[in-house]
Amino acid sequence: WFSKAYARAQMPEVSGIRRMRYSNIITLVRTLGILSLFAVCGPAQAGLLDDARQCTRQVQRLERLACFDDVFSTPLAQGDAGAVSAVSVLAQKRSRRWREAYAQAETEFDTGGTTYRDTGKAAGLMVTVPALGAQPPRPLLALQCHNNITELTLMLPEPLDAERVNLRLGASDAAGRSDWRVRDNGYVLSVGRGLPAIRAVKEMGRETDIRVYSGNSRIDGLLFDLTGFEQAIRPLRERCGW
Repeated sequence: WFSKAYARAQMPEVSGIRRMRYSNIITLVRTLGILSLFAVCGPAQAGLLDDARQCTRQVQRLERLACFDDVFSTPLAQGDAGAVSAVSVLAQKRSRRWREAYAQAETEFDTGGTTYRDTGKAAGLMVTVPALGAQPPRPLLALQCHNNITELTLMLPEPLDAERVNLRLGASDAAGRSDWRVRDNGYVLSVGRGLPAIRAVKEMGRETDIRVYSGNSRIDGLLFDLTGFEQAIRPLRERCGW
């Protein structure tokens, strides 16, 4: 009688263990299924993973979540969908190179200096310098070599409502100003691609810092510390052949 009673007392525990084992098996099967799917789909899933890795470089938390939701087609509640949709629209207005530059700038904000990074196919080789004295996210001076084309740009955390901006980037305003084209939905000001960009960089010479001189109050007076800039752009110059 005692052995039967003991066996009955142990039945719930055994049953619970079986349920736990069953749950673990189901989880294992699902995991293997997902891994098998990645193995079978190959390049397509590799592209999906690459897109997901790009999301981790988003500076703003909501934009980062919106990026993941877009990549994996996450179903959202109606209220959440509206909020994320607005963030997604904002993220789409910001070009991929802008997102790469500001993701790179997260480390710069800690050091306040020049940073070089190879972003691969996303934006090529990129050197960024954050503006001094501005609150993050700061305007960035960015030199880029993408598809063997050099471009010097001024990137802004908020868009500028203009088509062109007349400015001078240098140690002084004595040499005169030139028109920079506003690109990427107002977030990027470009001096030009190729020779115009190369000339602008060479004119900066070995200055320790440079300032933006412009009639536009949004950018006038921005100051950039070029310590380490000349050394940082060497891989970029070699890649773009100048």
